[in-house]
Amino acid sequence: MIETRIQEMAIRRRELARRLDAFDANLWLGQPQGFPLAVGCGADALKGAMAGHFIGGGLVSHWRGKTVSPQEGNGALETAGIDWSGTSLHAMWTGLPPYPREGGLLPGPDSLPAHVRAVRVFPKTCGFPLAEWSIGLLVKCLIKQGCPLFIWHTELDWQDLYRLGKAYPQLRIVVESQPRKIIYQIRPLFALMRDCPNVLLEISNLTGPCFESALRCFGPERLIFGSFLPMNDPRVPLGMILDAEMPEADRKLVAGGNLRRIIRGGGQ
Repeated sequence: MIETRIQEMAIRRRELARRLDAFDANLWLGQPQGFPLAVGCGADALKGAMAGHFIGGGLVSHWRGKTVSPQEGNGALETAGIDWSGTSLHAMWTGLPPYPREGGLLPGPDSLPAHVRAVRVFPKTCGFPLAEWSIGLLVKCLIKQGCPLFIWHTELDWQDLYRLGKAYPQLRIVVESQPRKIIYQIRPLFALMRDCPNVLLEISNLTGPCFESALRCFGPERLIFGSFLPMNDPRVPLGMILDAEMPEADRKLVAGGNLRRIIRGGGQ
């Protein structure tokens, strides 16, 4: 009897997970850095892992954008073997403060390729301040082109991010919970989200209580689903959505509706 109930519960959860139509902000190709047990992932392996966890699409990043250079990572995405046209997969490029007249595979004044729907920056890794005078030109380009800015919480200074969010309220800024859990930083994060409505939170590495607190404080519209495949198990963030006390329509917002809304072109 108990085994039967467990099986029935598992079937219901799988069906709910399928209906969520998850759209993922944190899909990765290449050899990970700082995750010694993780294996580098190619396009086919990534698609297989997504299908096995009811993830229908999302934003794809490449580790070389952090471990080598943004230009290398963006170039690696272009040659990754993904058919970006007519699919639910879109590219997330890595950005830098642009030089005058700088060309190449970097976000800047020129229009981004149609398949690039978001940009991530690594200020500490790449050695530039997250300040208006440093990345203001990049931010203005992202606003013009309708692209959100993503950033790991380990790569930012909260005061700098607060100033940036206040200076550019039109820019959607997504604070990512990778690569370390946001626990002790939750108070400055929530204070920043309270004062900057344009700041959203990606949930791939949140604890359950932090996820529930964010949901209570800011509602489902400020939360972005990410899995951090292949380094993380997608069942963790999906499980938080499935277990939360909220209507199915709100679950769908967190699982993908919010991300589709903020990326240029509306996702799929």
